[in-house]
Amino acid sequence: MTDTNQDIEAILQLVRENPTYLNLWSAYKKIGSLDFPVSDEKETLRLAVIGSTTLEPLAACLDIKTRLDGFQTHTFVGGFNTYRQEALDQKSPLYKAEPDIIVLSVDAESVLDQMFSSKFVRASENERIGLRDDLVSSIASVIEVLEKNTSALILVNNFIVPVFSPLGIVDNKQKIGLKKFFDSANEALAGWFMKSNRVFIVDLDAISGDFGKSRVINWNTWYRGSVPFSEDFTPVLADEYLRYIRALKGRAKKCIVLDLDNTLWGGIIGEDGLEGIKLSNTSPGIEYVDFQRGLLSLYNRGVILAICSKNNYDDAIKVFQEHPYQVLKEEHFAAMRINWQNKAANIADLAKEINIGLDSMVFFDDNPVERAQVSQTHPAVLVVDLPKNPRLYRKTLEDLNVFDVLSLTKEDLVRGEMYAGKRKRTELEQSAESIEDFLRTLDLKVKIQPVDDFDTPRVVQLIGKTNQFNLTTRRYTDAEVRQFREDTDSIVYSMAVTDKFGDEGVVGVAIVKMKDDDWWIDSLLMSCRVIGRSAETALLARIVSDARAKKAKRIIGEYIPTKKNPPAADLFEKHGFGMPTTSDNNGTTWTLDLDTDTVEVPDWIELQEG
Repeated sequence: MTDTNQDIEAILQLVRENPTYLNLWSAYKKIGSLDFPVSDEKETLRLAVIGSTTLEPLAACLDIKTRLDGFQTHTFVGGFNTYRQEALDQKSPLYKAEPDIIVLSVDAESVLDQMFSSKFVRASENERIGLRDDLVSSIASVIEVLEKNTSALILVNNFIVPVFSPLGIVDNKQKIGLKKFFDSANEALAGWFMKSNRVFIVDLDAISGDFGKSRVINWNTWYRGSVPFSEDFTPVLADEYLRYIRALKGRAKKCIVLDLDNTLWGGIIGEDGLEGIKLSNTSPGIEYVDFQRGLLSLYNRGVILAICSKNNYDDAIKVFQEHPYQVLKEEHFAAMRINWQNKAANIADLAKEINIGLDSMVFFDDNPVERAQVSQTHPAVLVVDLPKNPRLYRKTLEDLNVFDVLSLTKEDLVRGEMYAGKRKRTELEQSAESIEDFLRTLDLKVKIQPVDDFDTPRVVQLIGKTNQFNLTTRRYTDAEVRQFREDTDSIVYSMAVTDKFGDEGVVGVAIVKMKDDDWWIDSLLMSCRVIGRSAETALLARIVSDARAKKAKRIIGEYIPTKKNPPAADLFEKHGFGMPTTSDNNGTTWTLDLDTDTVEVPDWIELQEG
């Protein structure tokens, strides 16, 4: 590690220990003064913050918080109220920064007449509606330009609905009072970009309401320097933006690992018995039921659940099978470790069985000693500091905000059922005499086709989060994937897998670029859920077939090693690619000569082409 990177880490450590606004601001200034703050170990993030007020305090908090999250951040800060010019001028510094993320922070007063609120009382209903529509269209027009000119994810705040109205207590008696004016403006802005995959309306009104609208603005800094948010609120708002950044970069957590006694229910099942534990529709007991309901809602949107408990298996499993108030059942869990073994070791086993990284896991346990041991052994696991009062369990769960994705796909909604199917496959595999015999019993069907509009969100999601079976780990945005689809010199394939135990949905992606007589496999990746079923062979076979039909001479594939993708390292070698050479990025390049070699679909797979 270079001296500069060591300096940065030392600065960030101070912020970790005391993440106040002043420390965030100080760290931003110190790091900005360093020369060439680079690290080969961190993912680059290009961030732009533009808007109508003084933007640097928000940009500073975002810059440092993303660095704390493991990014090497380059932040562009726009000028005071120059966002429209920056968006319209394609040669502006904004576009030269080539941002991955654009934060557009605009307040209503910068668009409306400063006399707006005083004139509002005497304005007619039609005049008020016209002003609202002008406000929304003014912001929307800038967003549309940004969407056209960049491939960035665009985050736009909505408007804070004021607590005060000059109309007083009769504001809600108007067809469009001041509060309704902003409510409907927020609704219209959200509706305008509902179908966009790159524009997200950040609910500033809801965030400020939860924080306390009377504390959102520091009037001293507002009047002195047009700083829109207080020192206490700015880091909170930055955390909200960070949710979108993590989702874009595939940093969402995937799995919740749960203790049982005094976590999923009150009491100790081995001592209190089935009738003695706290689970009921009244307190004490409803707190745990409500916590389980919150967990079930996350399960239903695709978060994996697992159990890690020191307990007698027969005692614990009886709760899932017989207790009338137990919300979560056996089928809701992808894997269980109910034994007396070390929990840190059990969590490592769970990660291996579920086939996810430890950095995808969140651990809930009421015992601080167990939490400390897991945290020390597996620093990549997010260990939740569970409060002593179980009435705060559900709030703690809801406040985490680490499971966000940018789109909710069909595969997300049925992920729990997919893991139930995985358990059945494992049982069948253990009874089979050979891997080929096992695969032949699955009735595997693999559908491979050029990506359509319906599957694009899922494909972008897979590109953003797949790490283990991913040949190059190149990350592409929704806009970039759509550009590949439109380009006549490239193809984006999606791969869906089904078998007799269920439909896995779209689990594989390949991006191929054509140059002269060569087809280059730019990206090939597959969900860990289907590793071991030869689906990757079917995907390669389809690419080979299409390339040969287009008179290509060679297929060239690349493997770029990372800490997580060794499962994909031998893909090309296993399928007959030869002449490996070292590439510029420490990877290897492999070649398949289509005049002499091919890849066949395994006889246990029915290939369905779209």
